[in-house]
Amino acid sequence: MAVPKKRRSKSKGKIKLAVWKGKGRKMANRALSLAKSILNEESKFIFNKKEVEKNKEKTNQSEY
Repeated sequence: MAVPKKRRSKSKGKIKLAVWKGKGRKMANRALSLAKSILNEESKFIFNKKEVEKNKEKTNQSEY
């Protein structure tokens, strides 16, 4: 026989929603910060543009 589920209280629901939104806000701030650092060429997280250019020069020199 089917038994109805217990309802979640409003306070628990609000807490869970706040945590969920907080996680999204935190990730959005991280992404924005990373994007700003990449634009300012200060990022060492993904790649450094100067190092990429140096590597390209090295490969071009070794080909000749």
